Amino acid sequence: MYDAENADNAVDFLQAVKTAFPFRITHILTDRGSCFTADAFEESCRDMGIDRRRTKAYSPQTNGMVERFNGRVATEGLQICVSSHEDLEILLRGFCFAYNHRTQRVLGGITPAQRITSWLEKHPASRNPDYVKPATHDIMKQVDEILDYANDVSQPDS
Repeated sequence: MYDAENADNAVDFLQAVKTAFPFRITHILTDRGSCFTADAFEESCRDMGIDRRRTKAYSPQTNGMVERFNGRVATEGLQICVSSHEDLEILLRGFCFAYNHRTQRVLGGITPAQRITSWLEKHPASRNPDYVKPATHDIMKQVDEILDYANDVSQPDS
């Protein structure tokens, strides 16, 4: 999560994504926001060997999958009042972990994590050598602690 949409944050995000995905990123589709059209962002894409593509102007339907995921985050995750930016970040990481480890009907009853693993087994050349597997073993415990606190705080005084 970033405080502002600017070129420095877009470059930082791109670098974080490069280590977060287990597969190689060959291209990226962005809108035409100034943070994505800045020279620094485009240079970073070139340096990383990523083909940067832009959405067509005035075509929000391009972002359908992202908007659907963001809608799910809004309905399931952001209804919780948290006390800090750090707690929100932990909640969103926990939500992402839970989402990626929950079976999905559209994937034939397997999880997104299982789908990626099986795809990478079939396409080893597409593995990202820079991938750093996140430490997720304690994330759900942290999420539970935040939810317990948020639940206590949101109860009316009696």
